[in-house]
Parts: sequence; C-alpha cells; structure tokens
Amino acid sequence: MEQGIATQKAPRSALYACITMMLVATMAQGSLTTDAPYHQVDRCALVDDLQFDGQAANASVQWQVDLGPRLPGSNVSESFRQTITDQLTTLGYEVTQQEHQRYDMNLTNVFATWTPNGTSTGTLVLSAHYDSRNIADQDDNENNRTLPVPGANDAASGVAVLLELANHIPTMGLDHEVVLFFNDAEDQDQQYTLGAEAWAENLTQSEIASTHAFVLLDMVGDADLQLHNVLPGNETLKSRVVELGTDLGLVNGTVDCRGGAGLDVVQYDTLVGVLDDHVHADALGIPSIDIMDTSYGEPKPYTFGSYWHTMEDTPDKVSAESLGAVGRLVELGLRTQAFVNLGEEIESGDDHPSHADADVEDGVSTGSKTLASLAAVGLFSIIGFILLVEWKRKP
Repeated sequence: MEQGIATQKAPRSALYACITMMLVATMAQGSLTTDAPYHQVDRCALVDDLQFDGQAANASVQWQVDLGPRLPGSNVSESFRQTITDQLTTLGYEVTQQEHQRYDMNLTNVFATWTPNGTSTGTLVLSAHYDSRNIADQDDNENNRTLPVPGANDAASGVAVLLELANHIPTMGLDHEVVLFFNDAEDQDQQYTLGAEAWAENLTQSEIASTHAFVLLDMVGDADLQLHNVLPGNETLKSRVVELGTDLGLVNGTVDCRGGAGLDVVQYDTLVGVLDDHVHADALGIPSIDIMDTSYGEPKPYTFGSYWHTMEDTPDKVSAESLGAVGRLVELGLRTQAFVNLGEEIESGDDHPSHADADVEDGVSTGSKTLASLAAVGLFSIIGFILLVEWKRKP
C-alpha cells in the first residue's frame, strides 16, 4: 500500500513544476553579498578548541524519546517546548512561538534568537524538526504500523545538536543573529514539512533578504553516519561543508588538520533528492542545505533505510560519536563564518590556509577532487530529476 512506500511517484507535471521552482530559486540565491573572512580563516587553528559535547547531545536524544511521542498539539509536545524555552531563555536567547493550523493539526514552531552586541549583519537560521512521526508505516511488523515512532534519529538527533550548540553560540562573538528554529509537523501521516512551510509563508521580503542561509539538520545521529548530498541545495554551502568535513577527518581519501586519514562520513558524491524542510527556504532564494544521513539501518528499497519510520528508531541506534561529528562540523562552520556571506567571490582553491602546511602523500586528494566533481554533477542532477521515476517524499 502507499503508506509502505517511502519513494513515491509524482505526476510528471508536478515534478516539472518542482524542478522549475528549484532552478528559479537557485538563480535567485546569494543576494547577500557583504564581504566575509571565511577563506582567510585558518580553520585548522580552531579545530582543537571546538567545544561541542556529543555525550550531552546523546543524553538529549534519550530525554526527548523518554518524553513520549512528540505529536503536534499533544501534551508531550507542549512539555518539550516549555523545557527548551526555559533552557534557552536562561542562556540569553529570546524565545518565541508561532502557532498554525494545517490539515486539522495544531502545530507550533519555536524560535530561539541570539542577537550579537552591536549591529547585526543578518540572520543565520539553524533548523531541525522536533515532532516525531505519528505512524510507524515502514515497520516490517504490520501490528506496529499504527503506532507512533520513537523518533530518536528522525527528530531528536537534529534537535539535540541544536540544543548543544545553543550552549556555545553566545560565546562565539558572532556579528550576525542566529535563529534556532525548532519546526513542528514535519512528519505526520502523508503531510510533510508543514511547520517549515508555514514559517516560509510568513516571512517578509526584508526578512528573506537579510537571511544568510538556512541550515537544516535531519537524521544526523545514526551510529553508522553517512552524510549525503541532498538536492536541492546551495552549492557554496555544500562545498564549504566538504571543506569543513575534510578539516575534521570526515571525508574519505583526504587528510585532516592533524594529518590523519579521513573517514567516509561526508559522502557528497552520493546525490539524493529529498523533500525536506529546507525546500521552502530554497524556493524563496535563501541559500539552503540539508545536512542529512539518508541511509538509516540496512538498505531497503524506496526508503531511507530499515530503521526509518519504524519502531526501531530508538536511542540505541544513535551514537554520541555521530552527534559529535555533526555538531563539531556545524560549530566549526559557525566559528569560521562558513554559513554566511555566500555572495562573496570564492577565491582560488590555493587559498586554503587550513591545509597550507599539511603534508599530503602522492595520490591522496585533499578534497579538491570532490569539490570539483560537485560542479560536474550539477547539470546531471537536474537531468536526473527530470528522468526520476522514484521521488523520495521525505518529510
């Protein structure tokens, strides 16, 4: 039945319309063109001082699952919001909520804003959905398919990373606002990304123009972490994620800042089309990226893995190491301003002080080969969309 298929066929006209929207949005991106120091920063000098605590994030995953199903409009959802509101307010964030009604659901988006001292140069949005799925429709056990998913990886992991980052953002000395956007109703029945959609619909033109980027974290806790190149998305953001991943030893075939061989975590040669929260920002011309592991558990046709949307999405499938890897990547991106000022002229690949002194053996790529391939696959990704028969509808 349809609920048992994660990859769904779309009418050709709708698919073409979606592709057109993505292309228009891509051409419109990058309107914020203030100068940025990203390519003048010695990223490796910062790596050893990163503060993200993967164990703390892992404990947050357990706490969220222990609350129970975080369904839109539920008491559990309200309890979650109250707890994080108290935590973030204590840290100095301004916390607000927006309520919406979609498809007979009462949903609530939560925004925690950190504003720098002095004048802000714009806003960076870091987002994750906090609702857990209401039905385990991909479970092999038919008796489980009407039960709510625990949502350890698919929901709690992204939220956990944001909450741990929130502890450190106030001390980073950033010159721009950071909005932690905990969006609701991303993954309910056959209705997806409703909270992010409502947020995007209520943005003013001024807010759109002042938003540096939208960075989404979804399913980032899998113990077997594999971050894939999610379409659509901003190519500059993707290139910078690969560079940051290289610095941290997360890109296979590269050398990290400490001279060690990179792990096969950031796999941006694998392209996956995903209908996720970031598509709404992307459609507005806001540079966007979905940092996501699209293979959770064993491979399973037409799904994002054997644990996805099942009762097996439990905390034991999530690891502090994976959460720490993603959290450090985003933290390094924040500290080097990798996610802002994307309209700048990207300098030549020779100007990367973070690897200027690294000794690289013959035949070992430092990431440039991967970055160069992104441009080459760009055209093919668009063609692939047109020919795509199986469109993954991932909330």
